[in-house]
Amino acid sequence: MGCIKSKRSATSADSEAARARSEKTYLVHSEDGSPRADTALLEYAQKLSEEIMARAVQQWAEVDRRYGDIPYIECDVP
Repeated sequence: MGCIKSKRSATSADSEAARARSEKTYLVHSEDGSPRADTALLEYAQKLSEEIMARAVQQWAEVDRRYGDIPYIECDVP
């Protein structure tokens, strides 16, 4: 057990160090000293958001196709 525990703590320390390095890589200080995102990070975020939206629309279309024939009944009770 002690061996596994020590491997886990080393792994978490390594991942924290990697995260700190990646944050330093992607954050660049602007002229006024405030942090701003690197263009590579912004491009990756844009691509990722487009993929998420495409999947969401695809899931919506599948649900609508499957359950679209069920009538919707509005409720008068607030």
